[in-house]
Amino acid sequence: MATEGNEGKYFSIDWKIENLSYFSENIRERIESPHFMVDALNGMTWSLLVYPRGDKCNEDYISAYLFTENVDSPALPTEVKFELALIGKDGSVLESDVCEYNFKETRGYGCHRFATLKDVYDTKRSMFLPQNTLTVRCKIWKKGESMDQDVRYFARTRIGVEKRSFLWNLEEFSTLESENKCTYLIKSPKNDEQIMSVDLFVTAGVNCDEIIRFELFPKDKTIKYSTFRLSLVDASGNKVECNQEELWFDEERECEKFSFFFTRNKLLANKRMFLPNDVLSLQWDWAFSKGIVLEEIEEVQYGCTSSEVKISDAREVNDIEEILSSNPVLDSVKNLYEEKFLCDVHLKTSSGTFPAHKVILSASSSVFKTMFSNDAKENNSEYVDIKELDDDTVKRMLHYIYTSSAEDLTWESATGLYDAANKYGIMSLKNACISYLKENISTSNACEALLLADNQADGDLKAAVLDYIVKHGKEMGNSEWRLLMNSNGKLAAEALYRLFYEN
Repeated sequence: MATEGNEGKYFSIDWKIENLSYFSENIRERIESPHFMVDALNGMTWSLLVYPRGDKCNEDYISAYLFTENVDSPALPTEVKFELALIGKDGSVLESDVCEYNFKETRGYGCHRFATLKDVYDTKRSMFLPQNTLTVRCKIWKKGESMDQDVRYFARTRIGVEKRSFLWNLEEFSTLESENKCTYLIKSPKNDEQIMSVDLFVTAGVNCDEIIRFELFPKDKTIKYSTFRLSLVDASGNKVECNQEELWFDEERECEKFSFFFTRNKLLANKRMFLPNDVLSLQWDWAFSKGIVLEEIEEVQYGCTSSEVKISDAREVNDIEEILSSNPVLDSVKNLYEEKFLCDVHLKTSSGTFPAHKVILSASSSVFKTMFSNDAKENNSEYVDIKELDDDTVKRMLHYIYTSSAEDLTWESATGLYDAANKYGIMSLKNACISYLKENISTSNACEALLLADNQADGDLKAAVLDYIVKHGKEMGNSEWRLLMNSNGKLAAEALYRLFYEN
């Protein structure tokens, strides 16, 4: 839809919906923005409504509406002119529609066919859902009158997502009796509470071919939607992707069932490859949606048309990200750091000072980006104190930021960098450290790695360490177990339980 030009001052709200794809796929389910008040419209309270999977009339389109709670108020303006738009990562308008409506007749009005679900979630996903976030903008004009000043709201709604990955080894699989269930309890790494139970059993199929069935029961009743990928790990350690499912739970659907890609006969026919030592190894990668966990008005701006400023700032950072991913230019960026050319900030540890560039740090780190925003005190300072990090960790962190390379890692340096990456929101560095730690777990450091994963609430790393302990825990020395028990008795009990009851 084409955007219609408008004159005069206006009220606007930019509303970001994070993790949108994890919202329930049921048609007619809606997300409501935080409420906002427009003083120039007699102080009325409004909100935006989005139907991410379509409303009852338009199942193939995202629908969006402007909504008011005050439809019965005599102070409500007879007519309101407003524009609804979907905004891209660089601030560009992807889709928009301009409406004029008398809100005395109904509570809400808007666009039934805003953008196709296929475009948003599939063919043009990178445009509409950068980092799985949909941005909706609404501009409101006072019909027939001008407003005194521009007012801009910035709001955010976050859909909570918890991810878990684990390896489930079923021993003596060939002897599993028909209809005899094996159960795996998925637990939260944050509080050890049960999230989901998974039951596996074998049942008769056609032509005497036994089908492997799964039944899934949510233990956490806040879970409404979940996705998972199930793979078989063969004798060479390769993953064979078997099932990928989406699940919805409500009061009427408290259990989901599905059949495994392989039947038992097919697995037994390739026992050397798929059942080494008669063990069926299943790798699960889960994501659980827990509904809306955050709703907030982040910022309010009065008397300034700062959309251009914000878009420009975002563009500057995006351009730097493109530069950092371009190999020919990467060497030049690295040279800027090595030559200390045009550095405008210094990172201070307890024993050293390290020059850097604010825009480069902001492009790599969400925390530094916040520090160097216009309102933050660090933006006007040449120094940032990071005394919680040692000199070697800061050097390695800066080297990664400027080169996208983590070189010559050791266990000690990787754990230090992992902590730094977590604190400063450098996710690619964090992932690089996690990969190194997973590949280098040993009997001498497994307990240390488990404590690290638990302290950082890293379920993926924790699952990998626990799987290692199940296989090699009996080879670990007493000093390692004593360290774990003295540091976190509950975690030690969990590891010991896994060691002795899953072997």
